[in-house]
Amino acid sequence: MHLPRGLVMSKKDRFKDQVVLITGASSGIGRATALEFAKEGAKTVLVSRSEEKLQQVADEIRGFNQNVLVIPTDVSSVEQVGSMVQKVIAEYGRVDILFNNAGSSYVGRIDEENFVENTKKMMDVDYFGTIYLTKEVLPIMKNQGSGHIMNMSSVVGRKAFPHFGGYSSAMHAISAFTDSLRQELAGTGINVSIIHPALTQTPLLEHVKPEDMPPPFRRLTPLSVESVAKAVIEGVYYNQARIIVPFQPRLLFIADSISPRLGDLVVRGLSNKIFSRLLGTYRGKLYHEYKY
Repeated sequence: MHLPRGLVMSKKDRFKDQVVLITGASSGIGRATALEFAKEGAKTVLVSRSEEKLQQVADEIRGFNQNVLVIPTDVSSVEQVGSMVQKVIAEYGRVDILFNNAGSSYVGRIDEENFVENTKKMMDVDYFGTIYLTKEVLPIMKNQGSGHIMNMSSVVGRKAFPHFGGYSSAMHAISAFTDSLRQELAGTGINVSIIHPALTQTPLLEHVKPEDMPPPFRRLTPLSVESVAKAVIEGVYYNQARIIVPFQPRLLFIADSISPRLGDLVVRGLSNKIFSRLLGTYRGKLYHEYKY
């Protein structure tokens, strides 16, 4: 979205009356992003499997913006995704912004017995869910001649971490899909972005014991969901193709582009308290110390 030079828009009106469809909206980054878009005047469509949790988010939004729609959906089901998008069109007639945020996670070594089964489950939700939503919404945006698709990946979608072989694979797949999609849609009026946040304070890994976390994560202070949500909002508004938050992962990516072994060395270094403090990724509180 770009404004003519000289035209100033109030921040609270930047997305006024735009229809924003957010998957994984019942908690974490999805919830925080829905609240941010709604505060800026958007009509928000909240999607996840839990209707109860979605209604709680919708009640929060209705405190300041009545334009909110709840549609419980399992994004790994192409039939449910198609039905959900039809309901959105019946209600609002368009989709201006799609935020493919729904995701699941699994932490485990590649040689574990259930690695393949758990990776397939993640791919169904994280990767194929993103594809299903995108394919349903694309014809609508093409007919409008405008739109923005924002896909959620992760820092591990650019550089894999140990114990995250399955999750990193799903995040890398989303990165590749997004890169191809952006190029295919060049000149159509439909913008495409991807966001790669570092470890974030969400319920995504709350089921994982601290000792089972990937070693580098044991010395990382997670980002707040609000900071990631704001990065999503700004990324859409300024049409940023790739968003990386915070800035430190860029150093990791540069090191890895020089040499994979150098990238591996940085990853291992994150397990060290002194190195993490110097880099600014450890600020005295760890993932498992947060309550959800």
